[in-house]
Amino acid sequence: MDISIIIINFNSSNYTINCIESIYKYTKDVNYEIIVVDNKSSDEDIENLSAFLEGKPILCLKSKVNLGFGGGNHYGYQFAKGNHFAFINNDAELTENSLLKLLTYSHKNKNAGVIGLHQVNKDNDRFKYSYRQFIDLRYHLFNQKKPHKYYSKKTNSDLTSPFEVDIVSGAFMFFKKEAYEVAGGFDPNIFLFYEEMDICLRLKNEGYQTIFYPESTFIHYMGQSSSNVKIKNEFTISYLYVIQKNYSYIYYFILRIILLLKYGFKSIIKPKKYFSSFKIILKGGNTLVYSMKP
Repeated sequence: MDISIIIINFNSSNYTINCIESIYKYTKDVNYEIIVVDNKSSDEDIENLSAFLEGKPILCLKSKVNLGFGGGNHYGYQFAKGNHFAFINNDAELTENSLLKLLTYSHKNKNAGVIGLHQVNKDNDRFKYSYRQFIDLRYHLFNQKKPHKYYSKKTNSDLTSPFEVDIVSGAFMFFKKEAYEVAGGFDPNIFLFYEEMDICLRLKNEGYQTIFYPESTFIHYMGQSSSNVKIKNEFTISYLYVIQKNYSYIYYFILRIILLLKYGFKSIIKPKKYFSSFKIILKGGNTLVYSMKP
């Protein structure tokens, strides 16, 4: 088996169906399997998904709880048979034979642990963050929010051929099996957000590269749920956990002070948007206790 494609569904079966149909349409000359992990969707959504999957050689795993992004993907991995894993958001859509291109590149580049593509929206406009640098002290201190300029200067890349980056978008991550396993896979403790930063940090520590592959694109329809305050808090919760996990205590302490100053100021200007996150940063400790994860 060349590739195991793992897709998470949560009350969005129409997106999942569209994603699978695009895989069937464009993926050729590759031996692959599709694994769908349902994160405890509603009965109606499961019925819709099941009707589509009936008779198709697709494994559908139904979790009894919402495992989140990392947990759901890692659950699907346990049933995967491929030599590569493609973790694809269900609101993604292929527009060409991207998986064959990534498989070919991975075979030729043994140090490529994970590869990401250019993501575009439905109007074919490219998003800012198909790839980016680690969100670390340098990022906060020097306001490194333009990855195009950051990597153009760092690598002299014209962004038309593959090159190494810190992080690729979690909406489409293509792993070598051995790299995923050596790095420990997605951390199921993280419910939402920053899973890609966490695993890319661990890949780097194990000597693998994270590669941005701009020679192929995919459509990402992008969920709109991040407007919810609890969802926004999850950004802060996951981020602090990833920093605590991957950096020293002194590093975390300094970064937390910087975040307190930033969010404290923002809370004065826009309290409804930032104050809840400020309180989480202020309390510190094990931030996962504030997570929405069941």
